[in-house]
Amino acid sequence: MKQAIAYSAYFLIVATITYFVEVFLSFMISGILFYAADSPPGDISDTSKLLFSVGMPLGYAFVLFGVYYLYSQIIKDSNIHLTLSIGVIIHIIIAIYLIWNIVPLVF
Repeated sequence: MKQAIAYSAYFLIVATITYFVEVFLSFMISGILFYAADSPPGDISDTSKLLFSVGMPLGYAFVLFGVYYLYSQIIKDSNIHLTLSIGVIIHIIIAIYLIWNIVPLVF
């Protein structure tokens, strides 16, 4: 039971943070595209499109891997052992979710 509560608490926190990261990326990309409409060069470069649509979600997933590892080390003091595979699977799903939602904004 304690393990289920630990997983639930962690993933609720991660889901909330992921929502705010998605909103932040959406506003940032929209602002860049709005600014690009006023300036002479026009649209953002292909490198920036790749960075925003794939690079940032993958970077965020790697940050979440580190946070999950730290969380599992802290929880281990309470005799609750979290498996790494569940965290990896959930973070891959989060990265795919962010890529899926950010790519239409960028391209």
